[in-house]
Amino acid sequence: MPSTRRRLLATAATGGTILLAGCTGQLPGTGPRRVDAVDTGGERELVWQYPAAEVEEHDDGVGYGSVTFEGDRSSDGGSGRLAFELNTTVGGIAATEAYTDYEADWARFRLGPPNAYTATHPFEMWVQPPTGGFDLRTGYDHRAGRRELVVELPGIDTGGTITLPVLFDPSDDAVPDLFHCSFTVEASEPGAFGETVRASSRGTIEIAAARS
Repeated sequence: MPSTRRRLLATAATGGTILLAGCTGQLPGTGPRRVDAVDTGGERELVWQYPAAEVEEHDDGVGYGSVTFEGDRSSDGGSGRLAFELNTTVGGIAATEAYTDYEADWARFRLGPPNAYTATHPFEMWVQPPTGGFDLRTGYDHRAGRRELVVELPGIDTGGTITLPVLFDPSDDAVPDLFHCSFTVEASEPGAFGETVRASSRGTIEIAAARS
């Protein structure tokens, strides 16, 4: 994770987020098939694989999204800095045979500390743009008193892996106890009659446990 902010994309203005729709294989007038995701991660990361039923039967599915705690970055110039990595992977070697040709249409991540921390500790979050020229949209959203970073990849339209380093940069050395995280993705089978699936899930990363 580069320490200089010139190589990071600062998050944008506060506000709501827009539901995105990429190019999909679904027929006009039909919606994506909503599928469950299952968390297969550990203390340092949330890994949401989907569809859950396919993962439980074959260990893989269409793909996965993840939020990983990468550790402290206070030595990079700011006390209390924490590093994360966002990952969305669709198709290819991450998928079972029936889904290897699937492509991601769009993906969205949300990440932020609890309400109590937000109320008393100002902070910023910084996102490094992905390689490959993908469009990236970032911003803050407020939900139930919690300030969240929202990261959207609105027009992926390909398979494979996209990773996004994120830096949590507080105004003081106070570190949140945990981070609330969520992930939504839409992926499609190529072709006019290909299926489109949408998966969403959420969870928390307990920072004290992850740092131990």
